[in-house]
Amino acid sequence: MVRRTHEAVPNVELYNLRDARGESQEQTAKALNALALKKKEPTGITGNQISRWERGISRPSPFHRQLLAEHFGVSVAELGLARPRGRTPAAPVPAAAGSLALSLDPAESMADSRAVETQQEWLRIRQALGSRHVQLAKTVAQLYPDEARVGSTGLIAGSGWLFSQPVPLADLRIDMSHETPAPAVSGTEPDSRSSRPLIDTDQRYGRYSHAIRDIAQPRLFENRPGWRLLGLDRTDHAAPRLTFGDTTYFDTIDVCEAVAHEATAAHLAPDGTVEAASWRGLAFRRLIGDPFDLMRRPVLPSTDTLTIRASTDGASFVLHNRHSGNVASSGGMLGVMPSGTFQPSTVRRRADYIADFDLWRNIMREYSEEFLGNPEHGGDGQSVDYAAEPFRTLDAGLASGKIRAYCLGVALDALTLWAEILTVVVLDADIYDRLFADMVKVNAEGSVVQIGTARPTPSIPFTEHVLDELAAGGRLAPEAAGCLSLAWQHRRQILSA
Repeated sequence: MVRRTHEAVPNVELYNLRDARGESQEQTAKALNALALKKKEPTGITGNQISRWERGISRPSPFHRQLLAEHFGVSVAELGLARPRGRTPAAPVPAAAGSLALSLDPAESMADSRAVETQQEWLRIRQALGSRHVQLAKTVAQLYPDEARVGSTGLIAGSGWLFSQPVPLADLRIDMSHETPAPAVSGTEPDSRSSRPLIDTDQRYGRYSHAIRDIAQPRLFENRPGWRLLGLDRTDHAAPRLTFGDTTYFDTIDVCEAVAHEATAAHLAPDGTVEAASWRGLAFRRLIGDPFDLMRRPVLPSTDTLTIRASTDGASFVLHNRHSGNVASSGGMLGVMPSGTFQPSTVRRRADYIADFDLWRNIMREYSEEFLGNPEHGGDGQSVDYAAEPFRTLDAGLASGKIRAYCLGVALDALTLWAEILTVVVLDADIYDRLFADMVKVNAEGSVVQIGTARPTPSIPFTEHVLDELAAGGRLAPEAAGCLSLAWQHRRQILSA
């Protein structure tokens, strides 16, 4: 039986069995397939299937239950699958003469029901966080000083974080710190309890990322290493400098998504509308304090790149519709393309890790994945061959001036406090058309926005009228709105060949 996501009851028992063995969902799937093969009944279980069983969206078949029980060394009843999923209490069974009568405490089932209720409420808020993200970001931005707000985009920025002029990406200095100080706030504090549902009778989820994994896991959700932003130095105006340390994706999720969840719960009215900005109920946000103090919390930034095709006929750009079921953040909104967290492509060799510490290479990998549909560099696979295509042509275009890459500054999504490195890449029409002749319509994170009915095209005119229409539509992600607004402000510089 397949359930709708909001009706699903997470199977905590099954998750705990896998977690106790230290297995990923893919590893469990592989082991079950091996068992089935030994029984000469091959099956094609996937990691996504394991995820759906754990989230309660679907139930394994009787044969798959046998495989699970054998793999984990338990009975079928201990998989959390044999008992009815309904909450109607069973009728009492009369005790036989001379037998010991056992009285089961009804408080236990009530507590279990309460855990399910908190998870369902958590999921409701989580879904609203996605569907109301743009409006919520603009509302929460009102909590911060006027000078911190980036227009009406839903972004906020610290003093000097947005550059007065676009900075060529080659002039932007990035340094790696030898030591990464422990953040003061990790998302496990009592102040964030309201964002974390109960996992069972007497235990609350310790991290927000664990709740996502169990209750609402998107297609792309792995705890990969990344580079934590530690500082932004503008003392040398000719060469802005960003300093980084080490962190992980989930470290940032535990803070950013939890603080966004808290704000959503506090500002969402019963009818689904967003109420006026208020600090009421924002204990975790208060604990974080100054959002521009990069020592307070782990800050894993994203590189958000507005891609512009420049020709004598005018300029155009592309937008990405990021599907909420595929990504953990910014789902359901329109974003610039490509974008992705600043992280290494692989951790197999230290040399590869160091070679990947480059913003342009990070952007190029996103072009390969989002524009051309190439497999994502998931962190544990082969290192990237930057001499191969499309990297070779992208590098050559940048060197020749047919591709121009700029950084516009750094900002925070006011709702999540996620850091966004705002960039724009302008490609001459001939190299754009050659590089992206086979641009995909759908990729691992969503779909490329198409305009027009007779002959749909991904090329959106880069004009003031179009940008105004997009801003009024209410679906532009804060970082996309910021990139477009700043790029338009500096259009004469970035479009000059």
